[in-house]
Amino acid sequence: MSYTDLGCPTGPVLLLLPGMFASRFLGLPLHVLAEHTGVRLIVIDRPGIGGSTGVRVEERIDSWVDMLPMFLEQLGIEQVSLVSHSAGTVYLLNTLARCRRVVTRELFFLAPWVDPAHSHVTSMQMAQYLPTKVFSLWHHIPRFVVTQASPMLASSGAVMRGISSVSLPGTNNNTQAEEDKTFLDSNWRRIERDYGVPKEESAELSRLVVDALFKGETVGANDEALVCLKKGEAGSNWGACSDYRTCVRELGAREHAAGGELVVRVYFAEKDAMVGYKGQKYFEECWRAEGLQGIDFRSVVVKGTDHDTVSQAVEVWEEILRAVKNANIL
Repeated sequence: MSYTDLGCPTGPVLLLLPGMFASRFLGLPLHVLAEHTGVRLIVIDRPGIGGSTGVRVEERIDSWVDMLPMFLEQLGIEQVSLVSHSAGTVYLLNTLARCRRVVTRELFFLAPWVDPAHSHVTSMQMAQYLPTKVFSLWHHIPRFVVTQASPMLASSGAVMRGISSVSLPGTNNNTQAEEDKTFLDSNWRRIERDYGVPKEESAELSRLVVDALFKGETVGANDEALVCLKKGEAGSNWGACSDYRTCVRELGAREHAAGGELVVRVYFAEKDAMVGYKGQKYFEECWRAEGLQGIDFRSVVVKGTDHDTVSQAVEVWEEILRAVKNANIL
């Protein structure tokens, strides 16, 4: 396994489970925020990404939950809080369900992934009809878009949203790229003001992160796509969260029986082309079901963000990191 160990080495630990291109490099821009707050941030390359060994697609989730407790023991870490972005949602829920002793009660979701059967996003439903073999080439497409076809995507890091919108009629990618650039410029100015990192350095770091990600191994993203779309052999194995409603109900009942309560905070994007409004409502309904116990749930829509940029918003990370540091949602 390859990973990054960032922030404050003596602070409480937050484990970030990124989206489809689940690279350890995605945590690097967060180092200064985590260090300033006093939180230790760890990001692990999932199988077939970076330096992490690949596994069979149907074993991705099982291998993750088998590996994680041993990984944490190796680092001398007893417990971690969890935060996921997009596809990392499936891994977070399985980690909580099957590795509860190494997980604190604080959980955070950024633009959580939802099965297209519930989100009803047309482009994602269409992708489910593509032949499984098509996805053996999937990891090459974003690499081309980022390194050759669109420097703006490389500077913004908005890889998946950019690709998903390429084939949709009426989509203006130039406009979206400009919106991303405006958002990130504002983000970097805030980091410069509050943390002393020059805007130019933040911009260059973001560019280098994406460049390093796609210069490394990314073949695992092919399997991640199959898992997200529930295609082929991966389709039958979302593990403990094959059905979100059932999973949440069981997690809450277990927590309540133990006399505890999970603290769950969700940050939705204002515009999410991959999950959509229906996906957001479905996810919220799962956590707000009538009679559900053992869960303290809140959600918020982050203005001016899309599926990718919500995971980079400084105000979101400040709130998450403070909550982990204080073990108390503010």
